[in-house]
Amino acid sequence: MTPPDQTPPAAPLHASYAEACARARELCVEHLGEHIGTQVAALAKPAFGLRPVKPGIAAAGHSRWGGPALLNPGTPWPECEGVPLSLFAVLDVDALGPWLGDERPPAGDGLLNVFYCDPDIERGYRLEEAPLLGLEDPPYCRIIPADPARATEVEAPAPASIHDPEPFYAVPVVTLPSARGVSYDRILDTLDYGGETEGSIYYGSMPGWLVSDRFGDAWIEFCEKKQGLYKYEDVYFSPDQAFGWPHLENGFALLDEMSKDEPYRHIITIGHYDLGDGGYLHFVLPANALRDGDYEQVVALYEGF
Repeated sequence: MTPPDQTPPAAPLHASYAEACARARELCVEHLGEHIGTQVAALAKPAFGLRPVKPGIAAAGHSRWGGPALLNPGTPWPECEGVPLSLFAVLDVDALGPWLGDERPPAGDGLLNVFYCDPDIERGYRLEEAPLLGLEDPPYCRIIPADPARATEVEAPAPASIHDPEPFYAVPVVTLPSARGVSYDRILDTLDYGGETEGSIYYGSMPGWLVSDRFGDAWIEFCEKKQGLYKYEDVYFSPDQAFGWPHLENGFALLDEMSKDEPYRHIITIGHYDLGDGGYLHFVLPANALRDGDYEQVVALYEGF
């Protein structure tokens, strides 16, 4: 495996994760009040905005979109109903440093190979052989961990799509549950609203909508202007992100199912490829599955406009 570039990483936008959380808490209390604001702020999670490398800034270790997979010797290439999956990204967790804290995957899972079912007609795929599965079925995607000290490059077998390798670097940020209109993250429904939502024709059955309404554009503007998350330089919108809370444009019942005992966990969002209608993918799994290193339970949620 080729050693990663030794160019210095990008300078962090926050002095520390504690400082980032303090700034998020101030914003939450300002817009939501002390009682609700402190609860929302307590849900903050560390994450990384992912950006293509540029001169003077190195990739996050071996992290990249596309290219060959980095697999431990003997690891079989994942398939969906006999169709080889396509390698969408390699995430070098070890290169992300201490920012992740307790959100880090289990020790030993230093590299995460992210696969999705995206076969290529030009590499011999026949549409009549397409698996009759829903896009949110676990076999449609896969995350396979690898040990950086043992992993070797493995090329994708046909008819899996092959994407040119494009290294990315990671910008440390803080995230909150998505609060955009009625498609807010349903984890916000679990807060104590102190009676403010009772009897409301708007918030009675959807209490988290209150957070969305009161925040308005304040949180997304903080992410874009203060953290460079979702929008930076000449990029109008980029959902590419590792860990933390994902940016949701739609509601997903599957996230509710995953969060019955404790909130789901988000590994990576990939919007770097043309998935149609500006779509992108959230790779998520139950919290206990991540703790156990059980990536068989990963599901890819498709966001489309």
